Amino acid sequence: MKQQRILPLSTALLAGFAALPAQADLEVTPYGSLRIQTEAVSVDQAQPGEDDSYTGLRDAYSRLGVTAKYDDFEHFNITGTVEFPINSARLQAEDPTFFQESYKGNNKPRVADINVAHDRFGSVRIGTQWLAYYNNVAYPLDFFSSFYSGYATQATFRRDALTYTTPSVGGFTATVSGVDLTDQQGTSYLDTMQYALSYAVTDSLAFGIGYQDSEQDSAKHADQAGISAAWSPGNWRFAAKVEQLLTNDDTVQDDDPVTYNLLGSYSWNKYTLRAMVAHGEETDEGDAFFQGDSAQVGLDYRHTENLKFFAEYFYEELGYAIYTPNSESFNPLAGYQVESDGQVFTVGMRFDF
Repeated sequence: MKQQRILPLSTALLAGFAALPAQADLEVTPYGSLRIQTEAVSVDQAQPGEDDSYTGLRDAYSRLGVTAKYDDFEHFNITGTVEFPINSARLQAEDPTFFQESYKGNNKPRVADINVAHDRFGSVRIGTQWLAYYNNVAYPLDFFSSFYSGYATQATFRRDALTYTTPSVGGFTATVSGVDLTDQQGTSYLDTMQYALSYAVTDSLAFGIGYQDSEQDSAKHADQAGISAAWSPGNWRFAAKVEQLLTNDDTVQDDDPVTYNLLGSYSWNKYTLRAMVAHGEETDEGDAFFQGDSAQVGLDYRHTENLKFFAEYFYEELGYAIYTPNSESFNPLAGYQVESDGQVFTVGMRFDF
């Protein structure tokens, strides 16, 4: 029943925009993004019953949503968003990673939140949202166009949360957030706390740090700490992050594993070339989603403002991101954290509207 606490609230508040005075400055904007790729995949040895290689289509995070903005109050701006995942390869409303399936259902909204911002006191966001730890630590390296973007992290992307963000002071912005991390019975609704601090040194140089105090009621899940940096001189962009899981389970032998990522990109004319390498220490820590080595190279071509084409190569040492061709759950082709030496060559398109 916990899932009913925030989603209906967000939906009710969005619906409430319709009851605002006719003269109010209300702006409602539908939006969407169609993202699909064709891929050629191979692993050293697949799970029983699966082929070691295949070609096929895969969605790359298509979505459909609507945003409503209301700024008729003095000093306050109110924004509400509802956004659903669209698996274009299967023609279904579902998250193509199936991560959401273990939380509250795979066809639930990607985003369903209300944000109230004050020009002096910051903002409060409530509902299903992108999380503070991910935004400050993992997002600066989540810039590829294919389905395989953003996997080399231990961060959780989206959950129900209540978040406060300060206004920027001297380039510093702080965030504190209560998160419903697991939706498990026996834990508080907002069972996890996240804290983040970002510092914009200049328009081209920024740092972020984050800490997650995981599932405070049971203390079974590992806490997380991370730091990121991004530098964009001219047409270049460089980003790096380091994350560490802080184990709370006394039975874990290889505790407190560390993850490292380094990304670089260069843009010219309508093209952007990106490359990233990542390493996650191998461990028996159950919360260490990403382990082993990973590498990714991609080329984007922006044909128009709304239409982009991309080609990428992705490699994983241990199974975690390369799925079976007809997955209906999180199901790596080689098996989860099993020796994979998996490779993907993919080309695709993205159309925003």
